[in-house]
Amino acid sequence: MARTSAGLREPLLAFAAATALASLLAALGALVPLVRNNLHALIAVIFFYAPAVAARRAGREFDYRDAGLRVDPIALNLGVLAVMSALTFPAFVGGFFAFYGRVCTVPASVATRFFGMLCNRWLGFSDGHLHLPPGFVLLAASQLVVVAIPEELFFRGYLMERLERVWPPTRQLFGAKVGLALVASSALFALGHLLVIPNPQRLAVFFPALVFGWMRARTGSIAAGATFHALCNVVSDILHVSYFS
Repeated sequence: MARTSAGLREPLLAFAAATALASLLAALGALVPLVRNNLHALIAVIFFYAPAVAARRAGREFDYRDAGLRVDPIALNLGVLAVMSALTFPAFVGGFFAFYGRVCTVPASVATRFFGMLCNRWLGFSDGHLHLPPGFVLLAASQLVVVAIPEELFFRGYLMERLERVWPPTRQLFGAKVGLALVASSALFALGHLLVIPNPQRLAVFFPALVFGWMRARTGSIAAGATFHALCNVVSDILHVSYFS
């Protein structure tokens, strides 16, 4: 038990410190336009450098390449990315229309009232039209560089790896060794999203986090997971811009 507690101390303190700083910046952004306009970049810096700071405080160096910040093995990363995209995005798009088409209907239900602000803007499949958000290229690049890579580096490259030292992976899942650390790091990912922006809907990121973690375990890199993470955000942005007013 003492060994487990000691092994958990560093990653949990790193998570708590990084999340607290991100939450503070989000709160400050509500008051300071400069912070609000650069919030994602500031949070990216926190998540990118937090693993190195935590490692240094523990008396060791943090190797970004060992943490998965690399594109090799290229063929495996591309293959995993292609398979997960083919399996996920058709279901995601179908689920998007099925969910909002069901929730944002008349007569109103409990779910309709819960999603009231969104439902007031819902255009539906027939009234909306598919189009790209303004500044799409910059948006896509930002989702990869500013959002996905720092988050994947911290939560999968650092946090999941440290948790695996406490809870070694014990199961094989489609070619990847996974275990309790995958679930725990995904739960912390969801909790972090909720604490930075208090909205219960943000807890849903727990489920894609499981996929991101599996991709990290399968490839040994965060390249496929970060790209897939960014693609998920971009597809979501396209759908919301296209089918909400």
